[in-house]
This record gives sequence, C-alpha cells and structure tokens, in this order.
Amino acid sequence: MGAILLERDRNGIVWFTINRQEKRNAINYEVMDALQETIRMVEKSDEVKILVITGAGDQAFCSGGDLSEFHHLHAKEEAYHMLKKMGTILYSLLTVSKPTVALINGTAVGGGCELATACDFRYARKGAKVGFIQGKLGITTGWGGATMLFEKLPYTRALDILLRAEYMSVETMYEYGWVHSLLSGENITEECRKLLSPYLAQTVSVLRAYKRAAVEKWKNDEFRARFFSEITCCSILWESEEHEEAVRAFLDKS
Repeated sequence: MGAILLERDRNGIVWFTINRQEKRNAINYEVMDALQETIRMVEKSDEVKILVITGAGDQAFCSGGDLSEFHHLHAKEEAYHMLKKMGTILYSLLTVSKPTVALINGTAVGGGCELATACDFRYARKGAKVGFIQGKLGITTGWGGATMLFEKLPYTRALDILLRAEYMSVETMYEYGWVHSLLSGENITEECRKLLSPYLAQTVSVLRAYKRAAVEKWKNDEFRARFFSEITCCSILWESEEHEEAVRAFLDKS
C-alpha cells in the first residue's frame, strides 16, 4: 500500500489520506508529489467540489516533515530546495479554487500544522494535540505556515502560538479560532460529511467563484514575497548547530 490513499466519492469530495502510520503520517517526497498532483486534479476537475486532507489511523494527522528522510540536508541550499518544494505545494493548496478541509484525526506537529493551516477549514477530533513546535527544533515554520497563520488569525493569537512552540489542545485552538469544529471521535469522517453537506449542495461554479474571491488577496507579489521569505529564513536556520543538535536528539530518541 502506498504512502497516500486517494478516494473520490459520489458527492464530489476528494479524500487525500497520508498513509504512513509507522511514521506518524510524516511527509516525505512521495507524499509531496502525490499532494501536488491531487491539488492540480482538484483545480482542473469540473466534478470535484471539496478536497479533504487527513491521516491514516486515529493517532496522527501529520507529524510534519519526515526528519529520518531529510536529516541528510545540512547546508541551507539543500534545505531550501526541500522547503521551497513543499512551500510551493502549500501555496497552491492555499489558493486552489475549491474549498479545502483538514480533518485532524490525531496529533498534528510542526509542518502538519502548516499543512492544516493552508486549508480553509480545520475540523479536529476532540482530545487531539497540535503544535507549531518548530522553535524547539531551532528553526521556524518553513513551508509558509507563519505567513498563513498571521493571515488567518488575529495577530497576537498567531504570535502566541508560534512563540510558545508547544503542544496545545484542539479545544484551546478552537477558542483561538484555528479549529473550526470539534468532532466527537466516534466517526469523524461521517461528521465531516455532515458539516460539508450544505457546501456540497452548491454547484462547482458557485464554489469556484466564492473561493476565487477569497484567495485573490493571496495571489499578489507582496504576499508571495512574504511567504517565500519565510522559507528562506528557515533554510538559514536549518544549517545552525541548534537545529542539528535537535534533530540528532529526535532521531536518537526515535
């Protein structure tokens, strides 16, 4: 079975599931390429109405970048290539002309939170933990996450989340406005479908029109400059000794 599962149901929802439970659904290049291709398909299709991204199992939504695959990246130029690749994918996810949902079935860490932030809606299983913990690894968000967070949340709340660099409950993140709906956990896929049913009643043309109106503000040069400047900043910190030590400690513990 591959690193992702892809399903399109008869209602027009595409379900993109990261299927790497043994790695807590961490993102590697295979997942990146599959997500990029899926976003392109969703953009072009006249049948797809909504894209839902989730993780396999019930333990992890996404634990960010797979450090066991990326640990060989030391120089900032090497890191930048990987960071820009995923950042570009998340920018396309942010601006795709269909509604998108992060169905947070379990823990979301680091880049997993950036992936979720790129989506329009975040529905989360009660009791799950999420964390923009990049600061504790000696780096910043590297896939555009901070830039997106400052766009989507009030300034002080976004800054608080980033500077804390710690795990927070989805209940707290609901109060912050990052999570839009808390799910009971019994059958979160079905709960997600119910939440999306009013949107699915609209035509693809209506969904496209509203989404395009929403994301137009993120398609200008000023926003793109901020978005990719963040990625450059992370690549510089990536080659720092602090980050090297943090990654070594993480891999030793794993």
